[in-house]
Amino acid sequence: MNIIKYIQTIAILILLSFVLPGTSGVAVAKQPQTEKVRLTANDPAAGAEFGRSVAIEGDLVAVGAGAAVAGSTDKAGAVYLFKRHGHRYVREAKLVAPDASSDAEFGRSVAIQGDRVIVGARFAEVENFTKAGAAYVFRKHKGSWRYEAKITSPTPADEDNFGRALAIQGNLLVVTARKENLNADDVGAAYIFLHKGNQWIFSEKLTAGDPLPGAYFGQSVAMQGNLLAIGARNADSAGAVYLFHRTGKGWKEFAKVNPPDGIEDDQFGFSVALVGNVLTVGARRANPDGVEDAGAAYVYAIHRDSVDLMARLTASDSAAGDQFGQSVAMAGGVIAVGANRAKIGANKKQGAVYLFSREDHSWIEGKKVTADDGLAGDEFGYSLSAFGNEFVTGAHFADSTAGAAYVIPLRH
Repeated sequence: MNIIKYIQTIAILILLSFVLPGTSGVAVAKQPQTEKVRLTANDPAAGAEFGRSVAIEGDLVAVGAGAAVAGSTDKAGAVYLFKRHGHRYVREAKLVAPDASSDAEFGRSVAIQGDRVIVGARFAEVENFTKAGAAYVFRKHKGSWRYEAKITSPTPADEDNFGRALAIQGNLLVVTARKENLNADDVGAAYIFLHKGNQWIFSEKLTAGDPLPGAYFGQSVAMQGNLLAIGARNADSAGAVYLFHRTGKGWKEFAKVNPPDGIEDDQFGFSVALVGNVLTVGARRANPDGVEDAGAAYVYAIHRDSVDLMARLTASDSAAGDQFGQSVAMAGGVIAVGANRAKIGANKKQGAVYLFSREDHSWIEGKKVTADDGLAGDEFGYSLSAFGNEFVTGAHFADSTAGAAYVIPLRH
């Protein structure tokens, strides 16, 4: 079955100032790196949802808490930074928006690039537009994390959700607005910004070659070299992923990927990960073998003139409502897939992460990872990020919705 609709054939080149005081210098874990490390906020509060988003790069872990208190502002959101020192993780900073406002969901998305952390606030008010959204840039300078810039859409509008998903690489930043209205409602768009001098400059707006009502183009995003993948979870009913290639004249769409067995509301493209020429796509509401909303993930190899399905991944113990594919991440030859509503023992929606390793031309399920202290409703596996030999996952409803995150070896 031909699952790829090519737009054109091209060659792919594969490859704080506003930091709250009193948040650094606190050791939070002493386990060796072969064990899970549990991270929590230094100021946990019910409803903060610490773990709603996560990112890891090098020795730095960022955890978003989209409803945390920021100073005196309730439910504004925050991002907590942790630094690895040997076999310990130390709380380094709490980042908040300089213009914090309630229900902005600052921390709904987060990305790390070197000494910068980018934070999405998809419901931030911009120029009196409600829930237009924004992204905030923080940079570490002389040992301290400082606010650097606020990035907004060049054409903000109500309910855009700008900041829903982020990707950063070098001087390139991608920010999505999954509910932007184009020719119809909730079509979605993505914006490219370039860092020049001391500024982030708007460079280009990306939309689907076939913009569709309610597609949510920009639900997810991943970038690798000159390749960009953008998920549209509702496109064509089942969902789709659009692939773009960077040329000397900007970004050009070259392929649209649809699931080979997709049906309405699979939400293919809810999550995406991209490493080298391998693309992993989560479809959290797919019905493998007729099991409703058990979820699936699809692995593709991107070649010079084709995008080929390598595998469809499902949990060996999949059950209705697991939402396997809620989150995906790749590193070190391992694919991690979150099933945030998996039942563990008698605990409904405790959640799990499944690890798959490549053997020859197949991806083999190797380990199902759960929280040793997990409880019903924690939703472990809600968010995922991987780097080197580790992954970090969020359980945003743990500890009475205060939330927690876990750093775990990929070959656990």
